[in-house]
Amino acid sequence: MKTIAVRPIRPSPPCRPRVSRCRALATLTLTLGLLGVVPRAQAVEPAPAPARVELVQSAPIETTLAEPGLRFAKDVWVELINDAKSTIDIAQFYLANTPSKDSDLEPVIVALERAAARGVKVRVLVSDKMVKQDQTTFERIKAIRALQVKTYDLSKLTGGILHAKYWVVDHAEIYVGSQNFDWRSLTHIQETGLRVRDAHLAHELSRIFDTDWQIADSGAKPSAFPPSATTGPASIVPGDLELVASPPELTPPGIRSALPALLELIGGATKTLRIQVLEYAPTTKYDSGRWGDIDDALRAAAKRGVRVELLVSDWNTDKGVIGGLEALQGVANFTVKVITLPLASQGFIPFARVCHSKYMVVDDATLWVGTSNWSKGYFTSLRNVELIVKQKSLAAEAASLFARLWNSSYSEVFNAAKRYPKPRKGG
Repeated sequence: MKTIAVRPIRPSPPCRPRVSRCRALATLTLTLGLLGVVPRAQAVEPAPAPARVELVQSAPIETTLAEPGLRFAKDVWVELINDAKSTIDIAQFYLANTPSKDSDLEPVIVALERAAARGVKVRVLVSDKMVKQDQTTFERIKAIRALQVKTYDLSKLTGGILHAKYWVVDHAEIYVGSQNFDWRSLTHIQETGLRVRDAHLAHELSRIFDTDWQIADSGAKPSAFPPSATTGPASIVPGDLELVASPPELTPPGIRSALPALLELIGGATKTLRIQVLEYAPTTKYDSGRWGDIDDALRAAAKRGVRVELLVSDWNTDKGVIGGLEALQGVANFTVKVITLPLASQGFIPFARVCHSKYMVVDDATLWVGTSNWSKGYFTSLRNVELIVKQKSLAAEAASLFARLWNSSYSEVFNAAKRYPKPRKGG
């Protein structure tokens, strides 16, 4: 029997006053069913393709800082591992878990164990200076069958350390963010990162990883860097995504140094600069004199009318790094706020309950997300990586996250005349 297309009938309101009409509709529906006449099936919408670039957060529990609509790193990391088909490369400042059953890092480690068991090649690179922070977790990761772990010592080459935190999966996608491989970074610290599905960026970040993997073995700068997939002048990177890195002398050709790229973005701002970092420190106890590269660029932006909003953690009020904030007091078009988080209900947790993100939104159109705090060493001697994304939609998401923190009850305008208590970091 030929099938007749019938437009689906919307349910009518309760039919008590119109019993005859309801009975007629019911009779028609029953008759059509007996005749084998069925409504044409509604078209099924295909599942949307995964976003090419995704802004990811970590929000401290028992706070109001979680931005609706953004996924959490603890979930994205497990998804990255579970989706991996052939390779996972992870570079991290350090590894730290907790025996607590509530650890958000535990599912990540279990996922890595399963990935290695199913044949995924996993390599983990860790700063040698930080292994002793949690020897137990380091040994557990090291013991995973078919997983390779190396410690990385940069001190003899640049005087720095491996401070970057990133993932490369299947040479097809990457994760770059402020989260350390630390249960606290997933549960008790405010963090920001980017998941990017882009084979070109994955290739370029793999060049950095392979360079550092080689240095971890030899202790010397490589005689040749892994080849680039980029054609044309090294300073020109087409498209809306760019990977930049530090330190310059250990960054493969074709990948721009982070500091010139950052100064270019600040110098091109015309309306607003919204910046969140753990610490902003043109002067520190580790440097002799003032380092003005970023500070001068921000002051110049404010002078030409750009509204600069700088959000720093309460760790930035410590004696060795507060001077840069004090020097900004009274600069026109420049506002500094300090964000301080309350203790968790379980009590004091060492090196936690802090805002650790490192990002900038330029003119609500361009987003910078990375692993560097804004002081000299992070750009000149430490290994760090950053991403530049020229997408208004993503910049808008980051601006919304920034506004949530900026306007939260945890933030206050910095006051150079105030005596801030010494931040309690470790235990």
